[in-house]
Amino acid sequence: MDRRGLTMTLEMTNTHGPLDENCLRALEQIWCFQLPKEYRSFLLKYNGGEPSLSFFKYKNKKDDGSVVDTFFGIYKDDNYNLLNKVIEIGDRHTSDSFPIASDVFGNRICIIVKGPNRGKIYFWDHEMEADTDQGEIADYSNMTLISDSFNEFIDGLYEAED
Repeated sequence: MDRRGLTMTLEMTNTHGPLDENCLRALEQIWCFQLPKEYRSFLLKYNGGEPSLSFFKYKNKKDDGSVVDTFFGIYKDDNYNLLNKVIEIGDRHTSDSFPIASDVFGNRICIIVKGPNRGKIYFWDHEMEADTDQGEIADYSNMTLISDSFNEFIDGLYEAED
């Protein structure tokens, strides 16, 4: 439902086709964790893409949020390839977070894949990240909670008001 009370349906464009279950299972074995079920289903169905509803708010912050530019997928293109994003991020994220999308400013939307926050969605602000080159360790200080689950995140996406 968008902010005006109208029911809206999320549509995805520029997707990369369904992801093969065997491919995803093999990647989870390499990564040593299983992706949360809701996000896993999304990858299997869409394998990334651009959402028709893209604005989101941070949880418990009425007037603050951002815009999803694209969801990462697993395919040959370098720009939004999930495999490349995982490598690119390296130790810049907390060890329990996994990048699933970017906003229009190059920040990341992450899903937590381990521990007590598993399944929660966070906004990762690259402007406030730890300087790992100087020995700082990535923590949650530059991350803001968006939602408690992937489905809650998707259900909370809305269209901008004119």
